[in-house]
Amino acid sequence: KELRGRIEENKQKKNPNDFALWKFSSKDEKRQMEWDSPWGKGFPGWHTECVVMSVENLGIPFDIHCGGIDHIPVHHTNEIAQAEAAYGKMMANYWMHGDFLVSKDGKMSKSKGNIATMEDLQQQGINPLAYRYLCLTSHYRSKLTFSDESIQGAKNSLDNFYKKVSELKTDSLSENKSADFESYRQKFLGFINNDLDMPSALALAWDLLKDKNISDNEKQELLFDFDKVFGLRIKETVQALKEIKPEAIPEEITKKAELREQYRKNKEWDKADQIRKELESLGWAVEDADGETIIKKI
Repeated sequence: KELRGRIEENKQKKNPNDFALWKFSSKDEKRQMEWDSPWGKGFPGWHTECVVMSVENLGIPFDIHCGGIDHIPVHHTNEIAQAEAAYGKMMANYWMHGDFLVSKDGKMSKSKGNIATMEDLQQQGINPLAYRYLCLTSHYRSKLTFSDESIQGAKNSLDNFYKKVSELKTDSLSENKSADFESYRQKFLGFINNDLDMPSALALAWDLLKDKNISDNEKQELLFDFDKVFGLRIKETVQALKEIKPEAIPEEITKKAELREQYRKNKEWDKADQIRKELESLGWAVEDADGETIIKKI
């Protein structure tokens, strides 16, 4: 009754053709996909298409049906009604609806022309997995804002994450796991089983990296296991990073970095910052971490 009510309510708001089981081909136009039927030449409505494809490939009921929140009032409601009418069963056990990806100007869509593609990101030197990382920072039921700043922030965080994992000092994995190992594993499972709380799961991975009470071996094993869910290709990327031989630092760069460090000790921050900019213009970056200055090729 509730489904019928929703459909009738939406019929008043939308084009009734949106709810058609079978749509008729135009007499003046040959469609790419059309078939003869007892009702005339045409094609199935898109709700019907999705029901048939899903049941054909996944059976009924299948486990999880996903989609955007805009599919709730019309598309998914129709799928449920049609599947129940045809098969006498609920189509899927769980229905999960993601909120919109938005820009500063509102919802992103092809019709508005405000979309970005993976190719666009690659041309900017951004790993497409940085977008995946950005998605993991927001719950799927919440809106996610995409901007130059947000994707650059995600790129920097992901690069730093890979770097931290690659710096773990590991040897052969130990068969005996600590209590902390199992605690982290259970916390991770708890987060992902709590309506896919990916932001908390990602924060846990960072906590794990910083935890001094658990061995590097166990950290790596846990992170590789977490990545079966994250999908950030941590293992492959870390292996590639370890194979890169660091470039020799020219003496000129080393001397400038030493001078910068001296300025920092004297609290001459403006002079130290000026040298940092000079180094960057020459293609070298300096990082200050744990009382140590690290020089890296940009």
